[in-house]
Amino acid sequence: MTLWRNTAWWLLYSFAAVAMQAVFPGLDFFLPGFLLALQEQRPVQTLCVGAWFIMLQEGMGSLAFGGTALLYTLAVIFFYSGCQLFQGRNLLFVILLGAVLAAMRYALFPLLCRLQDFPVRMDVLFNECLLQVFLTPFAWWGASSLRGSVKHEAGEQ
Repeated sequence: MTLWRNTAWWLLYSFAAVAMQAVFPGLDFFLPGFLLALQEQRPVQTLCVGAWFIMLQEGMGSLAFGGTALLYTLAVIFFYSGCQLFQGRNLLFVILLGAVLAAMRYALFPLLCRLQDFPVRMDVLFNECLLQVFLTPFAWWGASSLRGSVKHEAGEQ
């Protein structure tokens, strides 16, 4: 895939993720794309996509500091640790990874909110994390299917 086509795909994915997060606040539509970038095992692309997604998330969020950066760092750690046990493109692995990252979000975000004296409704956070568990594999599958068809049209595998 050419650099321009690859960049255009990630920009379109970013636009769609921003739009979906506007419709469904509290859910992270960037995470499935970040997992897809990790699975493609292209370090420069993953670093650029990850930095872009973190900047977008931190800019759109209401916390003053790094909750998304911390969560995405944990995603990288859990992804590479999990790849020792599972295949990186396995749906079961993505479901498990989504559940672990949602649990980490449930544990970390109240701590970060307390640092800024933000009130936290744990029931709302729990529901968001539960929805994230179900969203991650479906959004990943959709993005992976679209990305695969784009790469297939470009003559890549």
